[in-house]
Amino acid sequence: MVVVPAVIAAILGGITIDRDASDWSATGRVQNLAQLDTSVVRLAQALENERDLSLGYAANHVAIPDLAAKLKLAQQASATAGQAVQAGAARIGTSGGYQATIVQDLATLSQALTNLQRVRPAMSAPSSKQIQSASASVSTYAGQAIQAADTFSASVGNGTSDADLNGNQNALGALLRVSNQMSVQRGVLLVALGSTPPALSPANLAALLQAQQQQAADQAEFDASASQAELANFSSVTGGSASGPARTEEALALTNAFSNVPLTSLNNVSNPKLTAPGWYDAMSATINGTHQVQDQLVGVLVTQASALRSQATSGLLVTSVLTVVLLALVVLITTVVARSLILPLRQLRSDALEVATRRLPETVARLSESEDGAENAEIEPIGVSSADEIGEVARAFDQVHREAVRLATHEARLRGNLSAMFVNLSRRSQMLAERQLGIIDSLEQSEQDPDRLSGLFRLDHLATRMRRNSENLLVLGGHEDPRKWSQPVPLLDVVRAAVSEIEQYERIAVNAQPGVVIAGRAASDVVHLAAELIENATAFSSAQVLVTAGMLNSGGALVEITDEGLGIADQDLARANWLLDHPPVIDVGVSRRMGLFVVGRLAARHGIRVRLVHAQPRGLSALVWLPESVAQLEAAPVSSPQPRAGSGAYPVSPGSGAFTTIPAPSSLAASGDLAHVAAGRPVGSGWFRGSDGPNGNLLHSSRDRADSQHAERQARIARRRSPGEVRSRLSEFQHGARRGRSDAPQPSGADEK
Repeated sequence: MVVVPAVIAAILGGITIDRDASDWSATGRVQNLAQLDTSVVRLAQALENERDLSLGYAANHVAIPDLAAKLKLAQQASATAGQAVQAGAARIGTSGGYQATIVQDLATLSQALTNLQRVRPAMSAPSSKQIQSASASVSTYAGQAIQAADTFSASVGNGTSDADLNGNQNALGALLRVSNQMSVQRGVLLVALGSTPPALSPANLAALLQAQQQQAADQAEFDASASQAELANFSSVTGGSASGPARTEEALALTNAFSNVPLTSLNNVSNPKLTAPGWYDAMSATINGTHQVQDQLVGVLVTQASALRSQATSGLLVTSVLTVVLLALVVLITTVVARSLILPLRQLRSDALEVATRRLPETVARLSESEDGAENAEIEPIGVSSADEIGEVARAFDQVHREAVRLATHEARLRGNLSAMFVNLSRRSQMLAERQLGIIDSLEQSEQDPDRLSGLFRLDHLATRMRRNSENLLVLGGHEDPRKWSQPVPLLDVVRAAVSEIEQYERIAVNAQPGVVIAGRAASDVVHLAAELIENATAFSSAQVLVTAGMLNSGGALVEITDEGLGIADQDLARANWLLDHPPVIDVGVSRRMGLFVVGRLAARHGIRVRLVHAQPRGLSALVWLPESVAQLEAAPVSSPQPRAGSGAYPVSPGSGAFTTIPAPSSLAASGDLAHVAAGRPVGSGWFRGSDGPNGNLLHSSRDRADSQHAERQARIARRRSPGEVRSRLSEFQHGARRGRSDAPQPSGADEK
């Protein structure tokens, strides 16, 4: 917006300045030529005198007083004027821009002057023949120089369009030719009068007549080119008493020549005797008057050329200043206009990017976290208040921003209403599930038939799953389970409570480190989280599912749930892990993968990290890292022998007395990123299945233990025919784990369901 107008203005101004500069250069050349023309005119006048005197000096017996002295003075005047002209011609010849004809005329003039200087010394030779030969050469070279000088003077004003200067130039050229023809007539008749006897030869007569005719033509051209003042001046100078005898004598000479009468035969008052001195003096008076008019015209030409030069200089200066001023105004105006457009555009762009990258996402995120969309939904308008098109775009963008925030607020309110609906449905379902569990408990306590008792257990698990689904609705609604433990709960009991909520609990093998406790505030959520992961493992694997848990060297506890199912693709695994770290907003997709969403929400409440990795040789492992704020070692010993505090050791099998250490990779200790932990060792085997302990492979011992536990579980179910058995203690623990009662009996490490 600034450069294009500035460049255009600069180009137009440059064209104008270049035109004025060309005029200024042309007027400078005209001025130089006019100044040089002064010397050229003087040279032409001196050459005319030198040529005529040389011819008269060469004629025999020319009785003109002091003729030799006059010739010498004429030669000196011609030489001086020639030096000045040659110096000016040299300067012009080395300069550029002059017309080729002018340069050629000056070159011809310089060459003629050089030749003239070469033949002048012969005019003082003792022999009359040598003098006549030199006189002829002088006449030739002088004539060439005079013709070149006249041509130059007629072209001085070329290159300028000034009418007055061109008119004076033409008048000067014509007057120079008139003067030259007068000089020719003077020289021809002077030679004729100096001959013996005085007479006009046919050649001289023809030359005289031709000179008169050419003078008349040049005189007519001068009359057409000169102004009235110049004509009047010429008439007053050349028409006086001094020029009258010259015309009379020339007419008499022509009359005698045509009548074949000698030039000196008439000698009376009406026909005075023609003499060489009289003729020379009379004709010189007329020529000198012409020279005087020429000098005046040359002065006028120089004055006019100087005036044109001054005007061109002033015009160039004014044009340059105006161009610079106009260019500055163009730049200033376009800059102001551009800034009036660019600054609002930059403000619009900056605020629009700020809205798109920070304000709107933060507002949407804040509204997404709001339960009822009660956050302030007011927007900060874009800082463009102009009433032009840019301001209209800013207002339109504000309207779009406002509408987006309104839609986000509406969505947050809908989500809040949906969450409230989930909570209401969950409360209703939980109440029914609690009543159902109470009825099942009473039936279990009074039932003696093992088969019916086994069926009641399955019904109990189904009811527990139903209650957990209701609790999932609470998690979806953003509410926490009101059931809280007031005291720390052993990790083993938490894992068992999670297993008790699984329908296929008999396929779960548990191997947990004793002496690890879970904070009471997080126990219910850890049970819920572990139950979701364990149920997912049993649903997609027909083999036994291994649950191992223990402390880490770097702090916190790690629970690993491993199945031997088909597993999932790498892309789906990466997507699932991302969803675990970034629980999505409630939508239809969440309802399809409710367990994944619930696990992510529950983990986020307590800073728990959950990562899914491929198991070896097949299947899937769920790694649950419990931070130190959730999982810690008990202060008092809970088993014998007592493991070292913080060692992360736990019994390999009940009663073995041997412990194995769960190594904590440094990447987990540094960042808690379970993906790095899983990549550090063979997935699902490195931490809980090492051969560090004296009993060898922990996986095998865990599976052996699971088999023995399954057999013992079946035996205990069989012993339920006796109502006074372990059933009461177990059922109280289960119900306490379900309901979160702080006064529920704490089972020992040997009790299993």
